[in-house]
Amino acid sequence: MAPQHGSNGASSADVCARTEGGAAGGTAADAADEIPVLDLSEPDPSVLASQIYRACSTWGFFQLINHGISAELVSSFRARTADLFALDYATKAKLKRDARNARGYFDDELTKRRRDWKEALDVGAPGSRDWGLPDGDGANACLDGFNRFPTEVECPGFRDVVVEYFEECAKLSDRLAALMARALGNGGDEEGPLLDRMRSEHTSYLRMNYYPPGVGRDGSDGSDNNLHNNTFSDAAAGEGALGISPHRDAGFLTVLLQDDDCHSLQVARFEDDDHLGDDERWVSVRPMPGALTINTGDMAMICSNGRFRAPLHRVLTDPTRKRYSAPFFYNPGYGERMAPFRCSRDGPGEGGADAMRPKYNPCVWGYFRALRFAGDLTDLGVEIQTSHFKVGSESSHIEKQRRFMEVVDFGEPFDVEKYRHILETDK
Repeated sequence: MAPQHGSNGASSADVCARTEGGAAGGTAADAADEIPVLDLSEPDPSVLASQIYRACSTWGFFQLINHGISAELVSSFRARTADLFALDYATKAKLKRDARNARGYFDDELTKRRRDWKEALDVGAPGSRDWGLPDGDGANACLDGFNRFPTEVECPGFRDVVVEYFEECAKLSDRLAALMARALGNGGDEEGPLLDRMRSEHTSYLRMNYYPPGVGRDGSDGSDNNLHNNTFSDAAAGEGALGISPHRDAGFLTVLLQDDDCHSLQVARFEDDDHLGDDERWVSVRPMPGALTINTGDMAMICSNGRFRAPLHRVLTDPTRKRYSAPFFYNPGYGERMAPFRCSRDGPGEGGADAMRPKYNPCVWGYFRALRFAGDLTDLGVEIQTSHFKVGSESSHIEKQRRFMEVVDFGEPFDVEKYRHILETDK
């Protein structure tokens, strides 16, 4: 596991202390390690597309201001998120996800087969696309299962605010996806229909994260036990523990709401293949007040034929502070075959003939998503990556995907055990 340090050797607590003191004392080197800031109110779409291309092909991250989601809604969403995680554990446990339902509450997720130091609740687009139906209605069934909300009595106002915020993130993501496609050029005819299908059939989900103080319930800081209403943080976080281990986001793009006063998200600034090298350098992402943090995902990397970067990132633990975040993962329809856009292979000055050859085999989003969920929930030994779909990789996942598609029904919740015989073996 990578050591728990920032880009300049600072711990998460040091990062928090610096942000309270403002930017005074920063160096030119510090400024060079700040992710780009883009303004969605830029009137010229071509300028904005060019900026997005630069950000997605270098950092894979950017901050977005004037994004169109109201400050009032963001404030209400933050408050309702805090209310959720303040509930007693027995109430949250009733919402717990399981091997047959990817949505709901959890405090036992594995990233890179290591347990994260966090609690979370996932809420996704209902299979019916109708938030007005009861969550358990059969029309809402889909690969990710059914949503599991607390009741209005348990958490007043939570559902209404979360649904409103979810839909605003979906609108913003649709606009960003169109700009990303425009940034790749105008040489193909695949991107328009794909964007239309994503708009109406996206399988996105919103994750609300809570990171308890790393000191644990047995610490001597006198903190309220309500900070530790979970099954993992009675004791302090161990040496090198991470809120979330290094990973890449699986979908097309992510819209992230971070804490304003304490930032422990870090992005890798080194060649991030599937194995960490010895030249690790991590840069903390410090959001501007009111900004959202955007990053590209694995599916965008495939569609761009590798021109966009799906960045490796992680979250540090903090010894004394509780923290919240909320990533919205904008994902294609389950049956969508993601492959390099023709326009992503036709751009001038991008490597000549080699750049025009597809670097990836088609990847079905529903298969990729199912494998990621299986890896998050169980120690199945499965950690699917875009590299498994690279042309010439000889990966077993091409055949596994074919077998999976022969039997899967995306209209029913994914069951790890039902597909274990396909996911676990190379035969």
